[in-house]
Parts: sequence; C-alpha cells; structure tokens
Amino acid sequence: MTTHPFTTGRLSRRAFTLTELLVVLGVIAVLVGLLLPSLAYARFRSKVTVCSNNYRQWGVAVALYASDDRLGRLPSYALPVDRMTQYSTIEPWFVALEMITNMAPHGVTVPMWFCPARGRSFRMHQENFRARNGRDLVTPADLVEEFAVGQRAAFAFPDLFWWIPRRLGESSLEFPDPKLLKTRVPDPWPSRMSDPTLATQPIPTDWTMGEWDDNRTTIQITGGNHAWPAVVGAVKTSNSGYADGHVETRPRDKLQWQVEGRRSAVYLY
Repeated sequence: MTTHPFTTGRLSRRAFTLTELLVVLGVIAVLVGLLLPSLAYARFRSKVTVCSNNYRQWGVAVALYASDDRLGRLPSYALPVDRMTQYSTIEPWFVALEMITNMAPHGVTVPMWFCPARGRSFRMHQENFRARNGRDLVTPADLVEEFAVGQRAAFAFPDLFWWIPRRLGESSLEFPDPKLLKTRVPDPWPSRMSDPTLATQPIPTDWTMGEWDDNRTTIQITGGNHAWPAVVGAVKTSNSGYADGHVETRPRDKLQWQVEGRRSAVYLY
C-alpha cells in the first residue's frame, strides 16, 4: 500500500493556551509602554530643533533687514498703544501687524511666528481663517488678516517674545526699556547691528513665563512653549536667538529671568 505523502510525517501541533496568549500580550504591552515615551520625546526634540533653526533664520532675516537700512537699524515697528493705561500692560509678545508683512521679503515665513512644540496655537488660527475664507492660511497677509479680523486685534501676538525695542504709538516711550522695567541686567537690548549687546541680549526667545515666590528667592515656571508633557509648569528647555546669528537652547534649570511684568509675572529665557 502506498501511503499518501501528506498523511505521514505530520508534526503534531499544539495551540496556544489562554495563559500563554495573555503572557505574550502582557510582554507586548510592557514593550510598547517603554518605547512610546521614547518615541514621543524624540518627536518633541525634533520640534525643539525646528524651533532652533527658525531662530537662526530669524537672525539671518534681522541682519538682512539691517543691511537694507542706511543706519543699520534692526526691525522695529511702533505698537498702536497710545491709550495704554500702564506701561506694564505691554507684553513682550506684542508686535505690530505691519512687521509680519515687512519681514517676509527677508525670509520670515508664517510658520516662523509659531512654536513647533506648541502646534495647537497655529491650528487654531488656521481653523479660524479657513472658516472665514474657505481656504488655508498661507501667506503673511493671511496671518495679518487673521489677527486683525479674526481676533479683532490691533497688533499680533505670536508664539515668541520679541525684544527689539519698539516705540509705543506716537509717544517717545519704547518697549522694552530697562530704565522703565525691572530687569535682571541693566544692559539695553540692541537696536542696531553696531550695538555692543548684539551677542548678549536675545532678540526672539521662547514664550516662557514664571512667578516669584513670596520671598522673591525662587521662580516657579508657570508655562511656556517647550513643555513636556504639554502641561503647565513642565517646561524642559527654552530657545533664544541673537542678532549675530547664534542660538542658545537652555535646559529648565539654566533658565534666567529677563524682565518682570505685571502682577509678579516674570519672563524667562
């Protein structure tokens, strides 16, 4: 008798038991739990790198702007705040709307006004603009329209602190001015490429806030762009860019306070 080739030599097979399947699933869950934080942190770090590159581009744009100015002045556009109640009500993230369009020829794109690690901010403006206009927010003029029409604001409030001094309306006052604010160092921020503080006083810095304790000995960080995870007080790093083109990324424990604002608010970099 000839034996059918598929009926001999068959290996015995045993199915996985429920316990074995649960063990395998448990091991997979543990591995996923170990890998996900690492992958998420890697994505976060890539966003911080994009932010650093944006600030380098800001340095190039500022230098190009100054080279086109016969006096070598850095970009400064007056804020429309003639009727402000107090000097301390001005915030470092207030910039004139015209700055958005006027910096575009020097290489400042729409994404450079927003922090890559704080994507929800740009998405909000994008959704608002799309709802009104039926298309995406793409150009600097679109961004101006979003602030002026969508937000009904007289100025822009991007995801960064801007430290180049700018005039307040038609007055003789400028912001920021170390003579009118409580600052960590008395040195003025640069206004021209020839100023000695060009490499020591930052131009754009990340949006990082804090508050003094009751004894004014330590600062509690209350929020900022580079938060990980994205919860209040969990800032891990902060970027600052300089008009000479270099960029610094500081860890949380190396952050320095820059200016005191209203109600014990502190701006850091």
